[in-house]
Amino acid sequence: MKLYKIHDLLGKLLLLMLTGLVIGLSSCQDELEEEFYNPDKVTQADFAMLFTGALQPTELFRLEYGPGYHQCRAFNRLFGLGTFPYAPFNNYEPGSYTLWTGWSGSTLRNTQFNKTYVDFNKNIPVMNLLLNNLPEEEKADYAIYVHCINIVKAYMFQRLTDIYDDVPFTEANGAYQKKFWAKYDSQEFIYNALLESLDEIQTTLDGYELNNSLAHQKFQVHDILNDGNVEQWRKFANSLRLRMAMRLSNVDASKAQEIIGDILSNNLPLVSEADDFIGLAETDYAHVMEWYWPRAMTEMWYNFHAPRYMMQDIFGYVSPATPADQVDPRLYVVFQPNQFGDYVGCDSWGTTQFDKIQTDMEALGYEQDRIDNAKDWAYDDHREPYFSFYNKKTYFNFDMEYPAFTATETHLLLAEAAIRYPGVAGSIDASQAYRKAIAESIDWYYMVNGGNTFDDASSPAIPVAIMDGTQPSKPDAAAIDAFLDNKVAAFNAMSDDEKIKEIFYQKMAHLNVLNYWEIWSEARRLQKDYGILTPTSNIFVWMERFYYPSSEETTNPDNFAAVAHKNDHDTPVWWTGRTKN
Repeated sequence: MKLYKIHDLLGKLLLLMLTGLVIGLSSCQDELEEEFYNPDKVTQADFAMLFTGALQPTELFRLEYGPGYHQCRAFNRLFGLGTFPYAPFNNYEPGSYTLWTGWSGSTLRNTQFNKTYVDFNKNIPVMNLLLNNLPEEEKADYAIYVHCINIVKAYMFQRLTDIYDDVPFTEANGAYQKKFWAKYDSQEFIYNALLESLDEIQTTLDGYELNNSLAHQKFQVHDILNDGNVEQWRKFANSLRLRMAMRLSNVDASKAQEIIGDILSNNLPLVSEADDFIGLAETDYAHVMEWYWPRAMTEMWYNFHAPRYMMQDIFGYVSPATPADQVDPRLYVVFQPNQFGDYVGCDSWGTTQFDKIQTDMEALGYEQDRIDNAKDWAYDDHREPYFSFYNKKTYFNFDMEYPAFTATETHLLLAEAAIRYPGVAGSIDASQAYRKAIAESIDWYYMVNGGNTFDDASSPAIPVAIMDGTQPSKPDAAAIDAFLDNKVAAFNAMSDDEKIKEIFYQKMAHLNVLNYWEIWSEARRLQKDYGILTPTSNIFVWMERFYYPSSEETTNPDNFAAVAHKNDHDTPVWWTGRTKN
């Protein structure tokens, strides 16, 4: 990608990490002022390239190898999303295993913080400054870039504050305003600021039409996230508002209801249909198995044994004798059969892991030698798996768009809103929203799986071996409807508390290993009323938040002092409504 002079400057000064080095400030300041305050220096290309550049960093919408490696190693285990049979771990004492230390510790703790300020947010303050200094007659055309990128800013900072609680926000990447060492803003302040910003943007974009200006023509080309569809950006903004409103359920229910009521009473657009899907694919085929998520999944494959809890308790598959209308069709595209053609999950670590392996494999008629091999992990995970694993035809579809927001999440949020807040969400039938969410998820997973044209001999290639039955035909509409009818009937028979927990498990099933952050956040939000809902082994110490990068204490000490007292793993973030035990 060609980078313009202003982009080079950003790399030297404006894109300073909020804790970065300050070198030659006065001379750079003069140069920056010349660039920013001379309208002749600003071109359509500046905005277009800055805009695309702000959408492209890995770990924002697309998943990267390094961070992904450590995330799946830690989160698959902590959330019960993937494990492996291992006798030594089964004998660990409760609360003896920490995931923020050791091999994965620093990468796990530091990546999102550093990437937000060094990569994700670096172009956004500049775009806002450029817009403010354009002649009035040009602002109207260029404003669309800034409106949309500020939606992305809300997306990234909501995730960041969910992970760390208080973080630099108002002064983040503020070198041009001489804010070199940024203060920490409270999570409450950040949430309120983002919600206000999103509402203002979605209101501004209501009825917005692109014209024939060069700025708008370039916007349609350079918008790699939503293809220049302004209404799609508005849906993204309102869906983020809905997600954030539900996150306030423990600390500000009145505000949550105000936002949800505004969205529903005004029939504001949401990501609610399959075509509304928001996400990005990784198109760098040459490096996809070198720099991106598929490499992480390949190397961490042993952490992707299909979790028994999800197979049996969420997807409803206990054995081949389970009635077809009781089995979630996603089972066959989220997971793949083992080398014997069977679907069998592996339980989380603990004293009963081997007992459950024995029970499940005996039910399949396996001889004891085979069961012992499974317990001893005496097999090649890729070539001769004794358990089901995540489905290679689904997760190694190199054309897959990694989901940032899908209709399934929207409908699950609406279902919970209808249960919690019938006064403002009474127009929503919770059971139908629940049904729609699962139906959309089924469709999406079968689309990704069935649309995969790659194999173990293609370029890029699916790694090592593909089990027979990994790309099944999608069940017909009647079969899917029969399953959904049963799910809705069971849902309607639940208490409200049981329904809210069931909604969480459907989020877990849908978001799965492609969005650990939302699973973690939702688990922590619901923990106040329901305890830890993820099937987490008791050998693990639960994480309420990440530690801040250790560099903050030394490079930004004055501001860091304000949050140092909660720089730990067990102080709940603000929106949990809980305090440290």
